[in-house]
Amino acid sequence: MKFRDNLLHLRQQRNMTQEQLAMLLGVSRQSVAKWEAGQSTPDVDKLMRMADLFDCTLDELVSGDLTQREVDAREVIPEGTPVDDVCGYDAHMRSFALKVATGVAIIIVGFALAALFDALALGSVSEAASPAAFLLCVALGLAFILPAGMAHSSFAKSHPFVEDFYTEKQKAAEQRSFARSITIGIVLIVLGVATAAVADVSSNDLLRESGGAVMLAFIAVGVWLIVHGGIIHGLMDVENYNREREGEKNEYNDPRISRACGIIMLVATALGLLMLFGSMAASDMGNATLTAVCSYFWAVWPIGGILCAIASVAMKRPEAK
Repeated sequence: MKFRDNLLHLRQQRNMTQEQLAMLLGVSRQSVAKWEAGQSTPDVDKLMRMADLFDCTLDELVSGDLTQREVDAREVIPEGTPVDDVCGYDAHMRSFALKVATGVAIIIVGFALAALFDALALGSVSEAASPAAFLLCVALGLAFILPAGMAHSSFAKSHPFVEDFYTEKQKAAEQRSFARSITIGIVLIVLGVATAAVADVSSNDLLRESGGAVMLAFIAVGVWLIVHGGIIHGLMDVENYNREREGEKNEYNDPRISRACGIIMLVATALGLLMLFGSMAASDMGNATLTAVCSYFWAVWPIGGILCAIASVAMKRPEAK
């Protein structure tokens, strides 16, 4: 008896869809379909999980005959049963959104604190406090973003397919929440810019000098709302999540692309840090031109991301296109 016959029988007798089995095993729906069609066989760890799920031994599942086994009625999924979030997708994505949005906002707050210390003009204290506050916020922001990114990468690898369990009511409610987040976020950013413009023409020196810090504080809150709302809105598009996972299989399994992107981002990070500290040194030396150029140190990371995307497209193997 073939494994695929046992799998097909055990799944169908439980009224389980290929999507549901894929979610329980942490594989794509296409993998389950290929197993049942006899086009491929699962890894040993997946076989062991199936044996546990279907309450049989590994030998019975692979080489035995389970097509005559009666299934306990309690194991049969009733018709019309709502899809469950068996892999914790919603909780993971909401945690990911919170951490990434918070990390980005903290980095912007770092700029605000640096500008505030400069505005206070505390002499030698300001010179030390401004870069220290900025670097501390960058480190704290990255402490949120990087672990969240690694956790998301691990989750996506373990769960390449998720069946859409969100109801239309939930999607509609999230659409309204997303619109509110974007609107309020944009309003806060505009208010920040307006506050800076008003402060710039103020006769009060402290108010004029601290206008940039206030603007960045408004922007930090606005960006938090936009980033958080955008990720939460995106999590509702489960079909897009599945398409991205399928695309990653074709695109990033090529070690050449991984190495190229790694090198690009390492160079970008080194250049960004060099420009950051170069900006501080140029400011101390009074070189306004070099200070202005180095102040755009943050731009190297998005540029690195763009170069990585270009490299991915250029280096794709013909069959992956």
